Amino acid sequence: MKTTTKTVEELLETKKSPLPLEVIPNNMGINLCSVEALTWTRQDDGQLVSLSIHFVPNATAETSAADRGRL
Repeated sequence: MKTTTKTVEELLETKKSPLPLEVIPNNMGINLCSVEALTWTRQDDGQLVSLSIHFVPNATAETSAADRGRL
């Protein structure tokens, strides 16, 4: 098995993504600007085993949680 991680910029440049990038905003309702990278694992026969979407951290959420004493 092989695991690969690519940033959205790399995926847009190479146009080689395991999932068409337009699926993220059009079907999932997630703004592509909020996505940092995708990580996927393929078996040796090419089957996609897993896919993860990595989001850009929101600094204000961390600050808000810290202000409430939750961090």
